[in-house]
Amino acid sequence: MVIMNRWHGIDEFLAVAETGSFTRASKMLGMSVAHVSRYVSQLEERLNTQLLTRTTRKVVLTKEGEIFAHQTKQLQHAMDDATALLAEQQLTPKGTIKLTAPVMYGESYIMPAVHSFMQKHPDIEVISHLSNEQVNLLEEGYDLAIRLGHLKDSSLKARRINQRRLVICCSPEYINNFGQPHSVSELHHHHCLIGNNSYWRVKEQNQDKHIKVAGRLQCNSGWALVDAAIKGLGIVQLPDYYVNEHLNTGNLVAVLSNVAPAPEGVWGVYPPRQFIATNVKALLDHLVESVQVSDL
Repeated sequence: MVIMNRWHGIDEFLAVAETGSFTRASKMLGMSVAHVSRYVSQLEERLNTQLLTRTTRKVVLTKEGEIFAHQTKQLQHAMDDATALLAEQQLTPKGTIKLTAPVMYGESYIMPAVHSFMQKHPDIEVISHLSNEQVNLLEEGYDLAIRLGHLKDSSLKARRINQRRLVICCSPEYINNFGQPHSVSELHHHHCLIGNNSYWRVKEQNQDKHIKVAGRLQCNSGWALVDAAIKGLGIVQLPDYYVNEHLNTGNLVAVLSNVAPAPEGVWGVYPPRQFIATNVKALLDHLVESVQVSDL
């Protein structure tokens, strides 16, 4: 509040100094004469200095008023320049954006969209870090993070960019050799390809469930599990962007679609500032328009 008070009255004082009249200053500023007079008087009280000599005919700057007017006019110009610069940046995104995203999704979808965004905005610089580890945005100075699925940190702000679906699938060869499961309970009799954990998400009777699966292969690489599934080694559950192409070509076949869980969000997450930075907002808008995962 102290900083705000330091600026109060300066615009009014400079308007009086420029026009030589409280009446003309009030018309210039679009406010009452009483308002202008009160703010100038309060400014003089704070400074403990008389800035204007008032007579019935005219208003004249004192010597101190001339000095103060000269200096504060420069401040006013600086404020005008700063305001104009912000307005320009809102129209033309500029500056550096530091972002992070999961490796596979970042390589396949986020970074190509970021590159096209940079083509459109040559004054944008990007520092990107692709990692499957969730970083602390505030501590590590990130402007934007791409997060998949359920958001755990409620202190951050988020915007939905897209969605992903989990698909259970296997190869036609696997079905020929081992048959096709028609219920979740039948998975216990099948070879399941396991990722980071041995639980799959399904939805039965409108309830989300985690079911334990088992098999000969466990691997933390989605692409490796896709290859294993294509080669008939088992049934896999993966996000749609890993398997869509192979489902379309017939290398893989979706199974147990009736228990597929609801789609999860793909989110652009950013620090909880009152106003989102113009360049980050522009990039988020571009990601929403550009990041598309083809449907089955």
